[in-house]
Amino acid sequence: MIMNDKKRSKQFLKKELPVFAFFLLLSFIFWYLNELSKELQGTINYPVRYINPPKDRIVTGDLPDKLEMDLRGPGYSILKVKLSGSRAPVVIDFTKQTPRRLPGAAPHYYLLTSGLINNFSKQLHADFDIISIYPDTLFFGYDRLVTRRMAVIPDLSIDLPEGKKVIIVPDPDSISVTGPEHILDTLPGITTRHRSFRRIDENFRSKIRLDCPDYLSTEQKRVVVEVTVSGKQSSSFSLKQAKEI
Repeated sequence: MIMNDKKRSKQFLKKELPVFAFFLLLSFIFWYLNELSKELQGTINYPVRYINPPKDRIVTGDLPDKLEMDLRGPGYSILKVKLSGSRAPVVIDFTKQTPRRLPGAAPHYYLLTSGLINNFSKQLHADFDIISIYPDTLFFGYDRLVTRRMAVIPDLSIDLPEGKKVIIVPDPDSISVTGPEHILDTLPGITTRHRSFRRIDENFRSKIRLDCPDYLSTEQKRVVVEVTVSGKQSSSFSLKQAKEI
């Protein structure tokens, strides 16, 4: 008798448990949809892009690539923007802003992000409110965008046999580089990516990529480095310029 009761209980659970789980899930969905229809507040980190600096100028400074926005509005709207996988960045157009200049000899500026809220809302076609943006102030500067001819500096490590010397010559030995004037003024040249060569005893040529920072642009991405090996006592060495060892 007891065994029959247990058997009936198990059969009841097998039949009723899925039904219970279904209605529980359905209740949760209705509750969640109801919550999303209410006004909620949330935070999101949103990508930003900066365009149109003054003519022949480049923006300098550590400007963030994302801004933190405090949002308030219907829960479904905030959830939608949070879950969107590929977000087109909001744009800060310097031709439509009036930055304030900081006192001092060097021309440095700042922009209050509270003044960007209406513009960002239009770009996002938002049915929620942007309460605030962090950081609340963006600091930056302008520098002249110039192009200069700069030396190519090979960065190679070569292990030579006993009694050998090496001559390293990049081709071309200089390239045109475009970037902020104050940075180009301090650079001795553009180095290649570091490469190591072991037990080299004959001449060779190798095409090597330039190690150029993102804020600089060059007329070409790679150069050919010609290595000539001849007799003279030498050993393992590293160099960052074309010279005879």
